[in-house]
Amino acid sequence: MPLTDAQIKRLKPCADRYAVSDGRGLALEVMPTGVASWRYRYQFKGKTEKLSFGQYPLLSLKEARTRRDECAMAVFRGEFPARQKQLEKVALASASTVRDFCERYFAEVIQKDRKDATQLRRDLEKEIYPAFGSMSMRDVTAQDVQRLVFRKRDNGFEAAAAQLRNLLKRVFDYAVVCGLVTINPAHATPTRFITRARPRTRALSPTRSGATCRGFTGRTSAGNLSWRSTSSSSRSCASRNCSMPAGSIFNSTLASG
Repeated sequence: MPLTDAQIKRLKPCADRYAVSDGRGLALEVMPTGVASWRYRYQFKGKTEKLSFGQYPLLSLKEARTRRDECAMAVFRGEFPARQKQLEKVALASASTVRDFCERYFAEVIQKDRKDATQLRRDLEKEIYPAFGSMSMRDVTAQDVQRLVFRKRDNGFEAAAAQLRNLLKRVFDYAVVCGLVTINPAHATPTRFITRARPRTRALSPTRSGATCRGFTGRTSAGNLSWRSTSSSSRSCASRNCSMPAGSIFNSTLASG
């Protein structure tokens, strides 16, 4: 029985995905996340094939039925709709420039996930668009990304270069998901080649340093380090003539063993 918009709006996600049929091969598949997508199944040369049309409600019930009818006619003429869709994706990728797709990514992803996207917008306008904004998404190579990122790094802005690379990676990850490209050129430039991790050192305050000294009592007869609860000790670090920096007491004790 054909679906109605009212029926579709009443659909609820379940633990497993399920599909409700609209007839003649068209069905709406509902995922556990609540995302609903149109699927069309048909027979071509004795094999069952499947096409994805898009998500509801971005693609309405009426539009999904129109696409189903177009595909059915293509099959009747002996054409392969899935192959035609792949060719359309290639054509779209060739026509989509980096600027065009970045603007799409900014609207569909960044603005929904970020409260403040000022820095990302600046990276697009000041770095990415001047470098290859007019290029086709399919034509951007790993060398193009590397050249842009390494130039930023070599000018002394390692953190900014790493951020720029990560933005390009997310853009091309989304392009892969959308079917515009098959390879992400940013993957060839790992962040370890852009910026080095800096070790963090932590100095104990005099209060915590004293607490450390109060808890240490020396070695046991077995040669192991011995500790006692600091709450039971009433003697301060100063009363024990401890003038060692925080952490030194461990090193000196271990070295003596």
